[in-house]
Amino acid sequence: MIFINPDSRTNKDIPNLAVAYAATLYRSRVVDLNTMPDPGNRFYDEKENDYVLSVQSRNYGHAQKIKEGILLKRPDASVRTLKGILDIQCCYPFVTFDETLNIDTPFSDDLPFPDYSLFDSFKIFLAKWQSGDWYYPLMTSIGCPFKCTYCMSRCRVYKTRSVDNCFNELREAQVTWGIKKFCIMDDCFNLKKGRVLEFAAKVRPLGLEWICSNGLRADLFDEEIADAIRASGCRYLSFGVETASDRILERIQKGETLAQIAKAVSIAKPRFDAVNGFFIFGLPEATPEDDIESLCFILKHGINAHLSVYVPFDKGIQKDAIFNKASSEAVLDNNSSLPSNRVLRWAERIGIRESSLPVIFKYTCRLVFLAKYRPSLLPQQFLTIAKMVYAKNLSSN
Repeated sequence: MIFINPDSRTNKDIPNLAVAYAATLYRSRVVDLNTMPDPGNRFYDEKENDYVLSVQSRNYGHAQKIKEGILLKRPDASVRTLKGILDIQCCYPFVTFDETLNIDTPFSDDLPFPDYSLFDSFKIFLAKWQSGDWYYPLMTSIGCPFKCTYCMSRCRVYKTRSVDNCFNELREAQVTWGIKKFCIMDDCFNLKKGRVLEFAAKVRPLGLEWICSNGLRADLFDEEIADAIRASGCRYLSFGVETASDRILERIQKGETLAQIAKAVSIAKPRFDAVNGFFIFGLPEATPEDDIESLCFILKHGINAHLSVYVPFDKGIQKDAIFNKASSEAVLDNNSSLPSNRVLRWAERIGIRESSLPVIFKYTCRLVFLAKYRPSLLPQQFLTIAKMVYAKNLSSN
């Protein structure tokens, strides 16, 4: 049996945890086309005739092409998709088609620690972990009980590994592979405050730098948690903000208010090297003004922004009534002194359509990020983005 991780064209620095656990259980090798995409047909060189694809929504198309290619070249081959252990990673669902390899081992201390040496991309990960350029991934829990309508992790059963088990994985990776940093991959790491404090105290002696790469719950974040995780080596964290509109927060059933989010950011800012916020443009019932308010929130609080555009994945979630409501029901504030309205009036004067603003904001923030962290890439990216924004604005006319 050979596992294949299709190319997702993103998160090259994060291994597929579902396939890592599965490969470790079966002691099978992994062809990792995400971190090491070339040569893209190297799985044909394998002597195995039993292929298992680990498919997420973001690499579904590539996985289908791989399957078709294998069956065309080897009609007698078995091509299955992996099911079990994890159903979400980085907010993207794992999906299946046709026949599956079902793994019933629950997410718990019963799972072995992932053996990433089974990945054919392992040398890349090893070098990056040892240099500290990439973070070793650690998932201490899966699932989230909250009901955020946009999120694929919503209403999932919350399952955990013990803090001791997580600590032992980190210590083993530190000793065996020389990792310098790690990142928390949980769907909702700070769901239980006591567990967060226990984890922080346990990992502190390891002396590893770490980050919370997925969005923390702002309403469950406080000074005690902030001080504890900072002291244990956490340097960077993220909040799932989504929008700066209380009206939209309520519509998407986030269960938080903008005041709670602002408070969490104010607690985190002086304590951590960087604070990130995840935002989604184009949420159901959101208007251009709502998205502009999100940009204003980002600028006001000085946080790093990760901007996405809302795209429903109907195969994985049931449609909510909210998705079908007309945005015209929203009541807008026409106060011209509001920051969002000032931006709209400015855009109108220079000939930018409102429908173009979200993409302009997104790529403007990308340029700001590059200017700060990857200045050498700025000229080429600026030209690319300028062409995209120009084409978007033309298509709106």
